[in-house]
Amino acid sequence: MNRQSKYSARLTEWMVLTVLLVLFLAGLSGCSGTYGRLTINPDVKALFERNEVLPDHRYFYTESPTWPRVVIGLHKDYTLQSNFWRPVIATPKRLNRWLNFEGGLDTHFASGNGSDILDENGRKIGVWYSVKNTHDWGVVKMIDDKTVNIILQKAPESPLILRIIEP
Repeated sequence: MNRQSKYSARLTEWMVLTVLLVLFLAGLSGCSGTYGRLTINPDVKALFERNEVLPDHRYFYTESPTWPRVVIGLHKDYTLQSNFWRPVIATPKRLNRWLNFEGGLDTHFASGNGSDILDENGRKIGVWYSVKNTHDWGVVKMIDDKTVNIILQKAPESPLILRIIEP
């Protein structure tokens, strides 16, 4: 191999390594940010199951407006930045209907995961209730001090528990 071929091969190697390094760093920057968390709280579970609506919170749900997968209440001082969550005017009657939904086949998932939504400093900014599956969870990403994106991490589908309705 002549000198120019060795130089070209070395240059190509460096270019490939540089591109890989740039892609790696770009991937890391996409993962960076400030994150809050969900913390299981039996008081939040009880709050939802009493059909209590917090007056200083705005409510959102995922999936079906008839029987949502998750319902969250976010303190009014915070903005939810997401196209995934749908806003809803929460009422005790609506919460009761959602939490006691009786499907046509009377099927139910394990339910009842109540959690606090905390910011990056551990301050409570909202409440979370998994209506259908206690294993559903969320990633709380703080966009800035008062803006949050909550990403649902779905649990694997639970087997349905069928109840036989006696006449």
